[in-house]
Parts: sequence; structure tokens; C-alpha cells
Amino acid sequence: MIIVPASAQYQGVYVYFGSRLPTYGPIMANVLKAGVLYFLGVFALGFVLGAMRMFFLVPITGPVMAVLIEIPPMLLFSWFFCRFLTRRYKIPAEAYDRLAMGGIAFAWLMVGDMLVRLLLQEGDLGGALVAFDLPENRIGLGAQIAFALFPLVQSYTGKESRNGLS
Repeated sequence: MIIVPASAQYQGVYVYFGSRLPTYGPIMANVLKAGVLYFLGVFALGFVLGAMRMFFLVPITGPVMAVLIEIPPMLLFSWFFCRFLTRRYKIPAEAYDRLAMGGIAFAWLMVGDMLVRLLLQEGDLGGALVAFDLPENRIGLGAQIAFALFPLVQSYTGKESRNGLS
């Protein structure tokens, strides 16, 4: 393992691990901030839309159709909010930086989702995990995985992939 000073583009320290150069320092601080803010924004919208889904849509359409109606606006907001954050915090278009941002947001989203299930549905952790057996929760999990992958996907689309930053 060799530690070398960072280039002018990245103001951190690189540690060589084979051919990949993970970044540390200011870039990872921005990745962490962007990931947490990505979670907070999407979680807040999801909390509001989830309450509306449960009280208004589920009685009319059923749980699966209600989730299918809720997911498109959630993913649309997630896509544009992710793009805003990656540009605002100058997250490099490198896969490991983008996966870290999405992974941080996804991990916090899973924690927040479990806490809401435990607090509002007055269940236990086992019951909250078993709830993923229901089709509507599997569909929701698929949307959450897409949410986590948006930072990486956006690095391969448009200007982000050409100039290295979003």
C-alpha cells in the first residue's frame, strides 16, 4: 500500500489498492453530505406520500395498486433531487463515489423505513422484516434499490460522464 499526495482535481489523499484509487478527505465528506441529504429529502416526501397512500389510495385501489401509483412521482423526485445534489456537492462521476452516495442514502432509508414501521404500526422487528413478503413491499423495495442506484446511473448519462463531475 502506497500513500501519495492527491492530484489538483481531488483535494484528498489516495491510497493505492490495485488499479483503483478510492478518495478520502473533502470528496468523501461531500459524498457523505450528499448521501444524507438525498435520504432526508426523499424520506420526507415518502413519508407524506405514504400517509396519503395509506389513507386515501389503499381503501380505493388496494395496496399493490396504491404503491404502483405512488412510485412514479417518488422516483421522478428522486432522480432530479439526486442530480441537484451531485452537482451541488460536485460528486465525481467515478463509480465508487456514486455508489457510496447511493449506499449511504439507501442504508439510512432502510433504517428510517424500519423505524416508521416499528413506531407507527406498533410491531416488532421480526414483523417488520416479514412484511417484505407482501407484494406491495417488494415493489417498494425495488423502487428503493432504483433510488440507491440513481447517483451511479446519472454518472453514465448526459454531461456527467463526459466531464467527470455532475
